[in-house]
Amino acid sequence: MTELLQPAPTGRAKCRACGRAIAKGELRLGERAPNPFGEGDATFWFHLRCGACKRPEAARAALAQTPGADADGTLAALVERGLAHPRLTRIQRIERSPSARARCRHCHETIDRELWRLALDWWEEGRYSASGFVHLGCARAWAGALDDVVTRVEQWMGALDPDARAALEQAAADTSPLPARDAGEDDAPPQTDDG
Repeated sequence: MTELLQPAPTGRAKCRACGRAIAKGELRLGERAPNPFGEGDATFWFHLRCGACKRPEAARAALAQTPGADADGTLAALVERGLAHPRLTRIQRIERSPSARARCRHCHETIDRELWRLALDWWEEGRYSASGFVHLGCARAWAGALDDVVTRVEQWMGALDPDARAALEQAAADTSPLPARDAGEDDAPPQTDDG
């Protein structure tokens, strides 16, 4: 894969992570990969901050090639945290569970109606696909750390309502020892029954 940083020549491209348009002249992250839908390569564009949160490997390589793109070090901190705790990059949003049908990807228990949960996604074939949920109370053990989770979630959702922000901050502030985490089915993309 080839990574690049460049100003957007038009305002037509949309960020693959958040879905919003990348403004003309705004510095954007491009990740070139084989086109999953045809011949040749495709370039997947991200806002620079979205790329740092969701595609830390590509963002690190692109930032290393472009001195001065991260003058205050904020993006580098998001990149390093995402590389140290790869599951953080899969967190998409916080929401209250509308039913009691979903199961937590960490503890495998049902997420009861109206409980806070984090929705997860998975990058595959040039797009993000939904990949389940975790209880907010399980999120730190599942991800390994939640230090910058408010920043990451606000990147996709915008300003959070006070209740959601308080719940996320409380989960991030938890300093109890983490239980040992074992790799398992949760580390692979969800499987379908397509045959």
